[in-house]
Amino acid sequence: MPGHLTDVASNDQHNVKPWFNGRVDLSPAVPRLDSLGFPLVGGRIDYIDGRSVAVIVYTRRQHVINVYAWPTARGNDAPITSSSHGYNLIRLPRNGEELWIVSDLNRAELREFARLLDRGS
Repeated sequence: MPGHLTDVASNDQHNVKPWFNGRVDLSPAVPRLDSLGFPLVGGRIDYIDGRSVAVIVYTRRQHVINVYAWPTARGNDAPITSSSHGYNLIRLPRNGEELWIVSDLNRAELREFARLLDRGS
């Protein structure tokens, strides 16, 4: 939704992670990656296929990175990278979470972000 980047605006993981409790099926890990060039902006709830999902929002320079998260029975599969309509997407199932990382950030930097996110969780 244009103009609706976050429901909770905070660069503090201790504000964002607990905000999801009771609002969605999963309160995802929210690592701080500010010192690595990916500042946390906050979080929001979006709807995918009729279900509420957590979205953690980061930035890289002028680019927004949305990390969609919901529970899954899948294991820790290898990340899958694709693109659609000018956006790069990375599917990263791990530890009972399905993560989709979506941004117009270039593919190399988005892969680096996914690696850091996976390591920091």
